[in-house]
Amino acid sequence: MKEFKILEPYAPLFWSSKTYYLISGGRASGKSTQSAAYFLMKLMGDDFFRGVVSRYTQRSIKSSIYRDILDLAEQWGLKPFIKLDGDEIHNLKNGNMIITHAMRLADGSMSAKGKGLSKVTHLLIDEATELPSEEEFIKLNDSFRTPGVDRKILILFNPTTTRHWIHKRFYIDGKPNPKWSRDHEFIHTTYHINEHNLDPRKIMEWEGMKSQDPEYYSHHIMGEWNDGVMGRIFKEWKFDYNPDPEAKVIYGVDFGFSSDPTTIVEVKKHGRHLWLKELLYETGLTNDDLSSIMTNLGISKTARIIADSAEPKSIETLRRLGWRNITGASKGPDSIRKGIDTIKSHQVYVDPESSNLIDEYNLYSWSKDSQKPEDDNNHLMDAIRYALSQEGGSSTYGFYAKKGQRVDEDGMPIERPTTSLYGYK
Repeated sequence: MKEFKILEPYAPLFWSSKTYYLISGGRASGKSTQSAAYFLMKLMGDDFFRGVVSRYTQRSIKSSIYRDILDLAEQWGLKPFIKLDGDEIHNLKNGNMIITHAMRLADGSMSAKGKGLSKVTHLLIDEATELPSEEEFIKLNDSFRTPGVDRKILILFNPTTTRHWIHKRFYIDGKPNPKWSRDHEFIHTTYHINEHNLDPRKIMEWEGMKSQDPEYYSHHIMGEWNDGVMGRIFKEWKFDYNPDPEAKVIYGVDFGFSSDPTTIVEVKKHGRHLWLKELLYETGLTNDDLSSIMTNLGISKTARIIADSAEPKSIETLRRLGWRNITGASKGPDSIRKGIDTIKSHQVYVDPESSNLIDEYNLYSWSKDSQKPEDDNNHLMDAIRYALSQEGGSSTYGFYAKKGQRVDEDGMPIERPTTSLYGYK
C-alpha cells in the first residue's frame, strides 16, 4: 500500500474540539483527499461515528468526495471490512457508517434535510459554494443538531468571489472573520503543500502562470478570494446614491419572459456622472404587466424610456398603452462594445439596494475567446447600455432628428414627432 501522509494543516481535524472547519484551497491543494481520509479513519475507528457527506445536487454526489473515500478504501485494503449499501458505507465490525445526502434531487425537488438520519456525528459539505444562500446552509446545518452528540461540520470549497455568502458570513477581505474564532477552524492549503503527489511538469505550468496571468494564478491556482470574476468588465463603481438634483432621468428596459427577466434601470445623468437604480428584475411579464408595473413605480407616461430595439412589437405595444416617449436603442456595428465604453467614460454610482444590479456588476465579464462579453449576467447591464445608446446620435427605432431640428445634449430631438414607426398617432 502506498504511504499516505496527513498534511500538517489538517491536524486540527484530529485534535481540535471546535465544531466548524472551513476548508478551502486552490488547485491540487489536497483538501478533498485529506478530508476523505479523515472520514475513512473515523469510519474504521473504535469510537461511534456516523458521518454524512452532503452536496447540493444529487447528480454530483457520486462524483464528490464520496468517490475519494471509496478510492482510499481500495488503496488501503479496507474493502473486506466495509459494506456498500446503495450510497452508504458500513463498517461491518461496529456499525459505523458514512451516508450521502443530496439537497436538490435530480428532478429539481428538494430533499428532506436530514430526515431519517439520527445521531449524526460529522457533516461534510462538499463544494459548499454550490449552496445558493446562507439560508440553505443554516437549514442543512440545523437539521443535523442531534442532542448528546459531539458534532463536527466540515465545509469544503474553492473560494469564489467576495460577493458569495460564504465570504460574507465567515471572512473579511479574504481573511477569516475573528468573530468566529471560538468555534471555527480555518484551514487553507495550496499545491505547495501537496507537491510530493503532483507531476513536476504540472507544477512548472502553474508556476509559469504567475507572470503569464497573475489574476488566474492567484484565484484558481492559489485559491484566493476574487472581487468578481476573471475578465470583469466594470470596476470602480461606487455604492452610494445621492443623485445630482439637476440630473436628467432616462429609463433603460431589457425585455425578457420565461428564462430571462424583464429589467428596468433608472439612469440619472449629469455631465460624466451616472446614478443607477434597479427598478425591475422579473420573469414571466407580458407587455401589459410591464405597463402596469411602470405605472406603479411612478414612472411618468412622458418619461424618456429606451428599450431593446430587437423587439419593435413590444415597443409599439407599450406606445399604444400610453408610453409615448419609449424608443428603441441605437444599434450598429460593435454597439455592445461602444455601449460599454460609454458607461466606462462616466463615474458610476449605484443604489446599494439594487442587489441584482450589484451581482451583475461583479459577474459581467469578457468572453475568453473574443472581445465580446459573455452572454450572461447582462440583463440590467444591457438596460443601462440602452438608456445611454442615443448619446450624440439617434435611434434605429422610433424618433429621428430632422435636418435643422434642435436636439438636447444627448442627441435627442427636443420637439419630437408624434407619429410612430408604424404610422399610429
